[in-house]
Amino acid sequence: MNGFPQTGSSRNNPLQRDPINPEEFQRLRPIAFWSCVLSFIVDIALGVTAFINCIRTESFVGFSYSVHTFMDCMCTGFVSWHLRGLTIADSQRRDTLACCVIGALFIGSFLAIESRAIQSMISPPTVRPDRTVVIYSFIHIIVFTVLSIIKIRISKKIRSKSLKFDTLNSIIGIIMVLPLIIWDRVVFINKVTHLDDLIQALMALFLFVAGGKLILDSITVMNTEYERKIREGKVKKMLEETDEDAIVLSGIKATNYDIGT
Repeated sequence: MNGFPQTGSSRNNPLQRDPINPEEFQRLRPIAFWSCVLSFIVDIALGVTAFINCIRTESFVGFSYSVHTFMDCMCTGFVSWHLRGLTIADSQRRDTLACCVIGALFIGSFLAIESRAIQSMISPPTVRPDRTVVIYSFIHIIVFTVLSIIKIRISKKIRSKSLKFDTLNSIIGIIMVLPLIIWDRVVFINKVTHLDDLIQALMALFLFVAGGKLILDSITVMNTEYERKIREGKVKKMLEETDEDAIVLSGIKATNYDIGT
């Protein structure tokens, strides 16, 4: 039978609502996995570059971006672990756990980015983005636009919620680097408070909301699955007891028949 049986937990879990073609799953899973590996490598390289550039220029321009890339690396790592599941059932079980962890990482990103963005809006940086910032921003936009298109299409095919939210996280990263490119062209409120700070604050709030929803949904799915297993265990135990009673009863009838004859 393809995919999952339509149990109670399957109906409550949107990831398991429709059956998944095993052949398609096995064909797309390696593509999604290596897309995540490439995302991880590029995130590490660009994040380290942004962080070193912050130290070199003695400014916090690009700091929130570097924090986001490191958090994105951890998210991608858990999604890759989920995609290493060899069967659909194992992959879906890992998907729920990965979503819970990704939700916690989203909230962690919110705390780091929001605090930095608010501080930057109160005390705006005097150093403007240099050529290095523009270069790694363009690289990020090009690479992750392509990877996001690949991952979002695959996530719909294999019903992977964690892969979908990892793609969403990559899109947020693209939005966060755009203000670094147009820093000198767009200002917000006045000459020293830039659009970069506003975008970072809004994206951080979005991460907080998305992270909270992911955690709540994952806990609900796990609780539903746990309750289903308990019910199945009770039903199985009742059937075993019924079979034992039937065997004992048949044995007593056979004994009475022997005595009667």
